[in-house]
Amino acid sequence: MKALAQWAMTGRWQATAAAGLSLAVPLLFWIGAAVLALVILRQGFRDGGRVVLWSLLPAVAWLAAGDPTPLLVAVGTSLAAIVLRQLIRLDLAVMTAGVLGIVAYLILPLLLSEVLPQVEQASQNAVTEALQSNPQLLAELQPMVGPMISGVLAALHVLVVILCLLLGRYWQSALYNPGGFGQEFKQLRLPLAYSLPVLLVSLAAGQLQPELAGVTPVLSVPLMIAGLALFHGLVAKSRASSNWMVLVYLALVVFGPYMYTLLIFGALLDSIFNLRARLKDTAGGQ
Repeated sequence: MKALAQWAMTGRWQATAAAGLSLAVPLLFWIGAAVLALVILRQGFRDGGRVVLWSLLPAVAWLAAGDPTPLLVAVGTSLAAIVLRQLIRLDLAVMTAGVLGIVAYLILPLLLSEVLPQVEQASQNAVTEALQSNPQLLAELQPMVGPMISGVLAALHVLVVILCLLLGRYWQSALYNPGGFGQEFKQLRLPLAYSLPVLLVSLAAGQLQPELAGVTPVLSVPLMIAGLALFHGLVAKSRASSNWMVLVYLALVVFGPYMYTLLIFGALLDSIFNLRARLKDTAGGQ
């Protein structure tokens, strides 16, 4: 894929073709979004705006056909890339993706007005059947099923947007500043002004209105990414074996919800204590 990114940066029409064709092919839209991020990060929105606008045409066609994901991911990635380009802060770009996820949470029920109600109904039937022996718990959870389905779907969009942004940033680093992305990602740390409210909202989700409870999965995704960055930074700073990161990603796959929660908790602690700054640099003898 690095070769594709290198070819896309040889000219405006090459970038438009790489992004547009990727957005037009099912399941390859994320490559197109990453190319748009690369163009914006390298050239800025003023010069890359035409590439973005022309490349979005296939995504608009997918929206007309009933699939809003390519357009939402491409637009979200482009906006996050603009923030990263202008402010040169990866944490703000990641948080921007979380805010855009709330917008996706609000509009996805409108864009998927035919499919989403069917999924919600099937989920409510499954919950009703599983908790029919506990009517009190059923009464508490049933109103939250619909919002949580929309929230999880929006959270997946946020995750893809952030990953596309990181891929575009990696390409930029590989082509023009080798090693820069690794250092930047390992230093990613979200401010406490974001982490603490998200934690409080998550802990109080059961007492919130169902519509507000559905936002919690969306806001937790940036924390999960920051948790992964924390592990990467700790491994690098302590000069530990890279096999530790293999174990982290393997645990995320095998023990999904538990590892997801651990990453969020780690990101919160890092927001409070800046763990990487406190870790003794064994290689430097500090």
